Order: sequence, then structure tokens, then C-alpha cells
Amino acid sequence: MKKIIFILIIVMMITSTSFGENQQMGGQILQNSPVDFNIGKNKIWFLSEGAKVVGNLYLPKNYKKGDKLSAIVVVGPKGSVKEQTAGIYAKKLSDKDFVTLAIDHRTYGESEGEPRHYENPYMKIEDIKTAVSYIGSLNIVDKNRIAMLGVCNGGGFGAAVAIYDKRVKAYASVSGLFDIRSQIINGKPGDKEKLANIMKRSGEARQKYFETGEVEYIKQMPEADENSNQLRKEAAEYYLTSRGKVHNWGKNRMVLFSKDTRRSFDITDQIELLTPTPYLAIAGAKALTFGLSETAFKRANEPKELFKIEGATHIDLYDIDKYVNQAIDKLTDFYAKFVK
Repeated sequence: MKKIIFILIIVMMITSTSFGENQQMGGQILQNSPVDFNIGKNKIWFLSEGAKVVGNLYLPKNYKKGDKLSAIVVVGPKGSVKEQTAGIYAKKLSDKDFVTLAIDHRTYGESEGEPRHYENPYMKIEDIKTAVSYIGSLNIVDKNRIAMLGVCNGGGFGAAVAIYDKRVKAYASVSGLFDIRSQIINGKPGDKEKLANIMKRSGEARQKYFETGEVEYIKQMPEADENSNQLRKEAAEYYLTSRGKVHNWGKNRMVLFSKDTRRSFDITDQIELLTPTPYLAIAGAKALTFGLSETAFKRANEPKELFKIEGATHIDLYDIDKYVNQAIDKLTDFYAKFVK
């Protein structure tokens, strides 16, 4: 009798929907995902490695039934959600006649995933690939004309997808951060010891989570003071004020053991493999991170272009119309040339 009950339990687990979803690799469309879209913003969802990812799909106002349009997947900065910078660019590019998509990565915003606010570049890369699969499945999109835009950390994550996923026909970055490790390992005295200490603390937090389920958090965006650099001050002014602190962003926190995966990430040494995908790097002339965009540009093969926006800093290109609109105009020309 016990043997029969055991067999029944196993059969029930295998045939249950949740069991299948949790075991699923890659991505999958959900049966209740929308198939009819309105002009403007539409809430959508799909599965990425078994977890529900929620996004906003933007349909341009001149869309006519039966059209198959060019599409752009927009990847946002570290710890961000679809209502922030990615959504701004998605909306503005949709106004230029592209179908666009901005998502909440797993563990953020409206998307599923535990622990919350887990900042893992490699997990995000899988979400982006699945976003490409999703947008390519839509009957309003020409799957041979899909492009991508990455902003800040999303510039590196998006590049990691575009290099190896040739469904992406054109790639652009804005204020791109391609080498997160270099923020620690940068040739300054004691940098290797600093990295080792970060890895030690991260590993301890990871072990604690494994054994107890307790998550240790640090601030996603620390407050700035007079000793903070330009970028830290800009980021605090964006994320910690009404300017960028949208409701869906949630608490200002990041899983502590995110640090070991984040600080291992560097895609610059692979940028040359982006070929033959066209590449456009956009960066503010006053950005503290301008050198990272310049390095990525130099390592990329033709066709490529570096577009400098005079007067703009790194985070000016998140939401300041004076600078963002210059980026949008350049992006529109770039995408029109290669995917429209």
C-alpha cells in the first residue's frame, strides 16, 4: 500500500503544471499571454527558466493590422525596472515606429523569482534571450528584424546576448558598462585584496542562505556624500528621489551574495565576436564611464559607430530629454539602416 501511495505522489508531481514549470530550462510562452495588442503600452508575460517575467510591450501608433514590424528589446540598468530608463527608451523608440519591449528581470518588479532583488548578470542574460524569443514569436513582428538596446549595466548584458545570439540583427548601447569587475580590479594598490574580501563576504552570505533560507541584503543604491564620485552622486539623485524612484522599483536593496557573480562579469574581451552584427555606442562626453564605451567600441569590428553626446553625463542619458532625445534620433537612424 505504501508503495502504491509513493508511486501516485511521484506521478502527481510529474504531471503537475508547477513541477514542469520549475524544471523548465530556457523560455516558454504562457497560454494566457496576450495575443491582441493595443496601440501604446501593453502588459505581457512569459516564462524564463520556469519563472514568470512581466514586461511592457509598446505598439507604435501607425501600426495597421497585418503589419510585421521591426522590434527592439530594451535592457535597463542594474537593479532597474521597466517603468524607469528602459521604459523611457522603449516608449520613445515606439514613437519612431518600432515594436519595443522592456521587462522586469526575474526577482525584480512584477516578475517572479526568489530571493528578491538578486542581481545576477548571467540570469539576466537568459531573461534577455527569452525576451528575444518572445518578441520574435509575435505575429506583429518580423523575426528577421529584431534589434537590441542596452543601457548602463544592460549595455554589457545586452552585448553578451547580441554576440552569441544572431537573431539580434543590430546592437546599440547607451552609457554602456561592459566590465563590472574593473570597478574593483583597476590597478590600484590593494585591489586584489579588496576583491578577495568581497568574495569572502559574499560566499558567507551564500552559505547562510543555503543553510537557513535567510537572505542578507545591502543597499542597491547607497546614499552619496561629499566624498562620493560623480557617478555615485548622479545615481543617488536618480534612484533615491521622485525622479527615478517608481513604485515598482520596490525596496532599495540587493542580495549580498549577488556580489560574487556581478564582480566576475566582463564582456569587453568578447566584443570583437559581435561581428557581423552592427554596433552603435552612445555615451555622454562628460560621463565618468565614457572610457568603457570607448574601449568596447575600439574592440568591436565594423560596422560600428561611436556617438558622443556633448554635455551629457552617464545618468543624464537615463531620462533628461535634452540628451535622451539626441540618443533616440541617432538610434532611430541606426536601426532604420539595419533592421527596418
